[in-house]
Amino acid sequence: MMERKRHITIKGHRNGIAIHFNPRSGIDEVLGELEATLQEMEPPSGQIALKLHAGTRYIDEELSRQIREVVARHGVFYIEELSSEVMLTEEAKATYGKKTFHYHSGTIRSGQVLDFDGSVLIIGDINPGSEVRATGSIYCLGTIRGNVRAGVEGWEEAVITASLLHPKFLAIGEHVLTSDDDEELPEIEMGCAYQTNQGIEMTRLRQIMTGLKDAYAMELQRG
Repeated sequence: MMERKRHITIKGHRNGIAIHFNPRSGIDEVLGELEATLQEMEPPSGQIALKLHAGTRYIDEELSRQIREVVARHGVFYIEELSSEVMLTEEAKATYGKKTFHYHSGTIRSGQVLDFDGSVLIIGDINPGSEVRATGSIYCLGTIRGNVRAGVEGWEEAVITASLLHPKFLAIGEHVLTSDDDEELPEIEMGCAYQTNQGIEMTRLRQIMTGLKDAYAMELQRG
């Protein structure tokens, strides 16, 4: 059953009550109607969870404090969730920065170093003597023979894939694989490198496709 009011919308669910704020209403109107609604609905005892959704209204510290004060005056209610569809640029970057997807077309040549805040799809080769670094994953439609570093800020779920994977140096998060004079890293067609409990694993992409935590299609959906 849905009850619609001018400044808030109330919907009961199995574990409590969801309340959606009307983003077109003034905050005083929203808080006033929230106060009146909680008073009207307040039972004599018990504990009722509230999920409060502000929609496109940003919840700063002051608004959060005001909302919590209203709820605290009605002791049987408690806030299980307080959410908004809006966040500051700094918050968005901290939360979603590694999920941002970039594209780069062209061969990366010896001496070049490219940095990406997020994941990147490279259409071209990564040559020896070059380096690509990303806070997210690195997908290469070409050959990787240079240095590649994914999850450079510690994101251990990043992956590195290539049509031909044969890097000189490869890192995911804090873990590193490197070739030396005695032993090179393996050369793998349709290769993928990813984290396991034992460190970095390099294998053919098709062998672990169903287990990837950070698949290409998921990256595209996240933007």
